[in-house]
Amino acid sequence: MSNTKKACLLITALIFVLICAIPAFGNTAPTVSPKQINIGLNFKGADLTVSGNVPEGADVYIKVVSPNDSVLELNKKGRVGGMWMNVENTEVSNVPKLYQIVASQKVTELPRELQEQLGLTRDFELIYQNALVEKKSDKGNIQLSGQEAKTFVSSLIGIYQKSGLYAVKEDAVKIENGKYQATIKLPPNLPQETCKVTVYIIKGGNVLESSTVPFEVNPVGITNWLNREAIFDGPTYGMIAVLIALFFGTGIAFLFGYIEKIITGGKGGGFDASASH
Repeated sequence: MSNTKKACLLITALIFVLICAIPAFGNTAPTVSPKQINIGLNFKGADLTVSGNVPEGADVYIKVVSPNDSVLELNKKGRVGGMWMNVENTEVSNVPKLYQIVASQKVTELPRELQEQLGLTRDFELIYQNALVEKKSDKGNIQLSGQEAKTFVSSLIGIYQKSGLYAVKEDAVKIENGKYQATIKLPPNLPQETCKVTVYIIKGGNVLESSTVPFEVNPVGITNWLNREAIFDGPTYGMIAVLIALFFGTGIAFLFGYIEKIITGGKGGGFDASASH
């Protein structure tokens, strides 16, 4: 057999191997379900399922985040003249409202540098690095840094952790027969915007592959209508809020009146019309 024929056969074999390998790599893209979460009046949270293929001996690290486009106000309280009141007003921006890490292994098994690079640290170091904290003053906003800024960011992270928006769950991704699956608990106060699931396939401290899949969180029904009114028609939204308050206030008044009649046997208080003068 000539060298030319041998070369052609070798090239053909290589092409065949590459073609067979392409689907195997393509199948590692994660599947996220559901891709749309609808939030109504009775929304009590949702389960987000993430699954896919994983090479043998590799671990899976999943990060679920919302956009960091909101600006939040935080107030620091202190004693002024013996009374507790706000002594410092700040604005914290560039911080996502949702940030969950779910892993098949301890995140500390990764090199610290890789943890910080991918945003997979237990202490949410990436949040501290990206957050912008500004103190309000008569002369305008003053950007804070160092420990002073970290104190406010730490307080905000603590609030989000208590509400279930921030979490780190290790050994929570099931790997079996070359496939992985994880169920992520999303709380009722989920931010209503486009969020993202990023899956990292890591082996021996090296990232073999990373994939990002978005999912939508949308208000529906009366929740959606109220959100639109609050944004585009403030006066109408305010009037609706007042009417709702009056409705429930009147209902509670009637309820207590009914309970009082039951307790007193129908003898209400006030003036007695039959009393003699």
